[in-house]
Amino acid sequence: MRDLRETIIDWVEENREDCVKFLQEVISIPSPSFEEKQVAEFLAEKMREYGFDTSRVDEKFDALGTITGSGDGRLLLLNGHIDHVPVGAMVDPYSGRLMDGAEFGVEGRVVYGRAACDMKAAVAAMVLAGRALKELGVRLKGDYRVAAVAQEEVGGAGTVSTIVDSQFLADVVLIGEATNMELALGHRGSMKFGVIVKGRSCHASAPERGVNALYKADNMIQRIREDLSHRLPSHPIYGQASLVVTQIEVRPKASNVVPETCRFWMDCRNHPGFTAENLYDELNKMIAEIGAEDPEFEATVIPTPLITGRTFSGFYTDPDRHPVVEEVAKAVSEITRVPKRSLWTFATDGRMYSRLGLPVVGFGPGEERFAHTQQDHVKVTDYLDTIKVYTWLACRICGVSES
Repeated sequence: MRDLRETIIDWVEENREDCVKFLQEVISIPSPSFEEKQVAEFLAEKMREYGFDTSRVDEKFDALGTITGSGDGRLLLLNGHIDHVPVGAMVDPYSGRLMDGAEFGVEGRVVYGRAACDMKAAVAAMVLAGRALKELGVRLKGDYRVAAVAQEEVGGAGTVSTIVDSQFLADVVLIGEATNMELALGHRGSMKFGVIVKGRSCHASAPERGVNALYKADNMIQRIREDLSHRLPSHPIYGQASLVVTQIEVRPKASNVVPETCRFWMDCRNHPGFTAENLYDELNKMIAEIGAEDPEFEATVIPTPLITGRTFSGFYTDPDRHPVVEEVAKAVSEITRVPKRSLWTFATDGRMYSRLGLPVVGFGPGEERFAHTQQDHVKVTDYLDTIKVYTWLACRICGVSES
């Protein structure tokens, strides 16, 4: 197996220019959420070209590819999303420009562009790992599967479809979201809560005749920011819960009218020690306290998780229960270095597989801090090393019957 590992490393180094070019091509195809068709078809076609035994695009525009094993090994599924957030003010977001990382405070060459680190570099590496396996003549015992999914940034409908409609699953799942080449074993849950604050509208020229719902909401928002968000509990595995107001709107939307309602939304990253019920209670307690001080204050909490019946959306793959964590860590260390173990700050589609009882691990190029920013990029060396890791991991998890 050592000879095979060295052969994989050599293949990537010999094909490094092609590998970088492939990533640049993937980045050059715009794919905001709900507009993934073109990049999905491109990836499916490339998987066919590279020798995947099956490759197709489903109705959600997920690109699914499989290298079929001999049937007596474990199945490995690599999942990565192909949609991305809006480009915003990013300059040349689809250029895939090769440049000096010093501009972003990192060493070495980087590939720049929207979704470079979140997470087209990982998806490109998954596809190229399949190409490497085929060109090197590696015959796996178990299937190697790639799910390049749509709509992850807006809830995960793509991955849901691959599970429910296609039963595209495996014994071990790897999520390629950015980990900076470390090992991620899960993440906190994610909850969206809303609050509707009521007032009384009037002409803006005489604000004293009404009750400004925006001002009333601002009072509550300040208390959330300065008090509640600092009192959220921590967890020994998941860490600190967080709460932040992310959106606000008023009605009516007229510049010469004092608003009669103000709605704002919060994003809460939670853990088993701080549930939707806990947050609901905290917000209602705050409303009661403000109401006792201000008789004109009236607000209603919209606890979306409680309405939908959604359970805790975080997950953690316990190494004590899933020995495959050690296998993955060992495989990574044999290519790069011994990886640190941590949790993602953000949420991933890994939660969906974990709910099925499957072991889910995370490994990918790129740093979380550059995701969704104007500095979206990935280090070339990390990207190339990820191709090596994914290829080697397939050999380790699926097993090799012949080369």
